[in-house]
Amino acid sequence: MTEPVTPSPLRAITVHSALQSFAENIGGLFMTAFLVAQGVSQPLALAAFAALVMTRFAMRAIVLPLAVGRGLKRVVVLGIVIRAAGYVLLGFVTRADGWMLAYVLAMGLGSVLYWTAWHAYNAAIAQGATRGRQVSLQQAATAGVAIVAPVIGGLIHDRMGPVAGFALIAAIQLAAAWPLLRAPDVRVAAQATVDRALIRFARPLYCAEGLHSGAVNVVWNLALFVSLGERFGAFGGTLALSGACAAGASLLVGRRIDAGQGRAMVPLAYGCAGLAVLAKAIAWRHPVAAVAATALGAVVTPITQVALLAPLYAMARRSACPLRFAMATEAGWDLGCALACMLAAGALALGTSYTWPILAGLAGVATVTVMLARWYARPA
Repeated sequence: MTEPVTPSPLRAITVHSALQSFAENIGGLFMTAFLVAQGVSQPLALAAFAALVMTRFAMRAIVLPLAVGRGLKRVVVLGIVIRAAGYVLLGFVTRADGWMLAYVLAMGLGSVLYWTAWHAYNAAIAQGATRGRQVSLQQAATAGVAIVAPVIGGLIHDRMGPVAGFALIAAIQLAAAWPLLRAPDVRVAAQATVDRALIRFARPLYCAEGLHSGAVNVVWNLALFVSLGERFGAFGGTLALSGACAAGASLLVGRRIDAGQGRAMVPLAYGCAGLAVLAKAIAWRHPVAAVAATALGAVVTPITQVALLAPLYAMARRSACPLRFAMATEAGWDLGCALACMLAAGALALGTSYTWPILAGLAGVATVTVMLARWYARPA
């Protein structure tokens, strides 16, 4: 798929990950909470997020021709620019209106360009012997930023108007492109034969992780916002606490994966993930318990992400074309996440609570655990 790249752009990737995390933690994580604060119902806010994810699903085919003509790095940067425009549009939303639709479409397009190309770029430049460490450094950078960014996000949303606030967030999103400008590019071949067996394995793995992530991140964040009295300051402070709990965990896990201990890490990582799902399903009604459950989930997240992404990047490299692999498999994540959001939206519309939609994440945890154990059991 690709031409060889020169020295590892690890520093550029890590700095970019930190800036991207900063924008996400002051903007993206507040999306459903902001919509509810603007008068959109909770079920509709979750349905809007599901629509955003399915917009990504529908538009994914455009990534390949862009990457073939321009290279992966330029597609990543284009995605960053469109995501920044999406944040600007979100600032004008006052209810379920045309601005909200424009935001969903723009952010869906920007996200499919960014995330599909970004995961393929990471897989293409990954150093085989230190792949786990590379992923863990990114997770550590994002977790470190997540200590302070949500507090700043809470202040922005409490004290600035939405138009000015989201314009500032858009500027930070644009700044995330800066570290990549001098990083090496990765070219994409016009024709490539991908490993279909790997795609058949990875697609349901991504779908299961999407279901898990949708339940414990998207649905949980809105449940947490409601539990904390719909106060942006308290919401941001709780997310900041979770970032502090997560900051060091991923470095240790990445080194263990590189040392050949990935299989042993799977039951630990996803066993803890299952406990976090249960804790959130029980705790969301009680603010103090919800804060504790958020902290527990934050410790688990970088561990599971390193345990998951290291093998997924390995699969992408083995597939002969990381971008085509990402396009064929990440659609599974979209479907799983959208399902989690729509389950929650349906439950709330019927007058039930967040408990059962959060518990749906256990199905994702169980599936990912079994599939990763199978992967790590294969010969190297």
